[in-house]
Amino acid sequence: MKVLLTVSLCLCVLPGCGKRQYDQAGSSEKDAALTVSKNDSTAAIRKILCLHGGGGNAREFQDNPGINSLRKALGSDYELVFAQAPDGGLWMRDPPGGKKKPTTDPDWAAESVSILNAIVEEQGPFYGILGYSQGAAFIPVYLSRVPGGTFQMAAMFGGYLPTTHQGLISRIEAKAPFDNIPALVWLGVTDWIANDNLASPFKDPTLLLDSRAGHVVPSRSDTTFDRVVQAIKKPIKDR
Repeated sequence: MKVLLTVSLCLCVLPGCGKRQYDQAGSSEKDAALTVSKNDSTAAIRKILCLHGGGGNAREFQDNPGINSLRKALGSDYELVFAQAPDGGLWMRDPPGGKKKPTTDPDWAAESVSILNAIVEEQGPFYGILGYSQGAAFIPVYLSRVPGGTFQMAAMFGGYLPTTHQGLISRIEAKAPFDNIPALVWLGVTDWIANDNLASPFKDPTLLLDSRAGHVVPSRSDTTFDRVVQAIKKPIKDR
């Protein structure tokens, strides 16, 4: 289904699908040899690594209305860590020949992978990973490059599978479902960018379709917001 329709700062900026769960509001570099211990869900502070949308930046993303709503709803037990993408804010550069000529290089996004590896190694362990738009699309790419258990949950807003990069898709398919990580895929019904194909690499993902929202990070004004917060705080494996 194609849907019509994006505290610490890091580094140089600042410190298959099995059964899907559908809900509609209002109606019903080289493989990184990271050695990251599995996160302790009982830790006092749960860190969530946040990936901004394509062409955006970490500084602006931390002030996003939806991010502010999530920060308030999650409370002081959670810390949002914002990563900065390279290449003008792109986690994945566009194919040189245009979208009709997908890339085939499995290391196409190696610089972005290295950036996130450094953050995870220096600031981990992390409880979760969260992304918006291209940041959401990059989450399965990154999960295909790190050991299972690096994160306990993944939340993706307004994302899609990066099908214009077939080398990256091959890595995703080879590593899915990423140690069965609990995954939330959220879409606004008027989003012209997002696609629910992003749910396909995950096992039993929670797929939320908000009947009023567009290409945004869900905020308090969205009908599914409370369920988003619940999915982040209490992933499926814990329910």
